[in-house]
This record gives sequence, C-alpha cells and structure tokens, in this order.
Amino acid sequence: MRWYVTAIGLMLLMGCSQTKVHLYAKYLSNAEITRISQVLEQDDFSVDVNQLVYPESITQDSLVYSLMLKTPSELARLTQSVAKLGYNIHQEVPLFSNNHSFTHGSIGLFLIPDNIDIAAFQAQQSVIGRYYSKQCAVDTQLTLSPDKSYSLINADGQGLISGFWTVTQYPYIQLSGPKKHPWVAPYEVEVREEVEYSVPVVNIYLMPLSDYKRFNQCQFYKGTVR
Repeated sequence: MRWYVTAIGLMLLMGCSQTKVHLYAKYLSNAEITRISQVLEQDDFSVDVNQLVYPESITQDSLVYSLMLKTPSELARLTQSVAKLGYNIHQEVPLFSNNHSFTHGSIGLFLIPDNIDIAAFQAQQSVIGRYYSKQCAVDTQLTLSPDKSYSLINADGQGLISGFWTVTQYPYIQLSGPKKHPWVAPYEVEVREEVEYSVPVVNIYLMPLSDYKRFNQCQFYKGTVR
C-alpha cells in the first residue's frame, strides 16, 4: 500500500512539472529580459535565459521545439503568454537535428524587438573578423573588430593604418581614418562558395570600389570550412 501511494505521488509530480522556456535574449535589454521572465514565471513556466546567437533562419518572433515535446498544447499556452508582452509568434519550428537543450519538456523562445533589423545585424556580424590580402603588392592583414574599429598590419605585425568601419548599406562597407583625417575607402562584400585543397569553403571578400592608394587596391578575404 505504501508503494502504491508513493507511485501515485511520483506520477502527480511528473504531471505537474513546469515546461522550461529557453529565452534567447541576444537582442533584448536587461529590463526587457526581466519583464518577460516575470510574466512567464507567473504563467507557470520555468525560464532559462541565454545570450546565444540566433540561427540565420530566425528573423522574427519564433518558437523552436523538439518533436519529443510531451505536451504540444504548451506551444499555444506560451504563445498566449508572449502575446500579453506585446510579441506575436510568427512561426513554430520543429527541431529535427539533435539538440539536448530542446527535450520533451522545453521550448526555445526567440524574440526580436520592433526596433531591431535582425537581417542587417546578422549581415554586419558576418563581416567581423580577420582578413588576408589578395592581389596586393605586399602581404597584409585587415581586422574588422566588433567595436567598429579596424587595423591593417603588415607581414611583420607592424601597424600600417587604423580607423573605423561601418556598413553603409549591405553589401557595401566603408573604411575611414581618424576623425581628423576624413578620407573613406568603400568596399563591396562578396560571398563565394569555393573549393580549396579539395575542401569546400565559404569565402567572404572585400572588393575595393575605388583605387585608394592607402590600401594599394588590395582585395581582402576570410574563409570558413563548410
């Protein structure tokens, strides 16, 4: 009899377990994270906040869930809770590949404020990094940093030029000197799928749009293995 009562208790606990919501908060302010978390917790969700990068396919408010989700009705319940916060879920995306974060009792919540142009943000993020020179008189490396600064160094690591960069309108970016030197050097971003040493890669090129002497008409590129 004692075993029977214990089993019933365990079943009730399992049935009453909260659905965990993985809140992707990369584009949310701290105040907004707090507001969202409070409302979801009041609606009996468990909230786990992260700052992970959004998949390229996510460009609007979305739910991502595993096909193992035990209670599909939780998707509708979460959508209703999010609507109270002023967000509208545009898509529910089933997750087919392995991801241990999304199980039978959890849902991924991706929210994007109205003032965020996520496509422009992702394009801007994609050009950050270290580039190597191509079709250039001398070997150089160009680094575009997340803080919108850049530096150009030679093969010996000596600094040649530094300044600031900006995306004027993707795929066009502009390098400029310090404020007291108001020159600009425009480039166009080109993304190419290529094969190097029998390995497929995706290369991002910066193609000069003017014969600017400071950069010796150099092209710059960086690559990632597919």
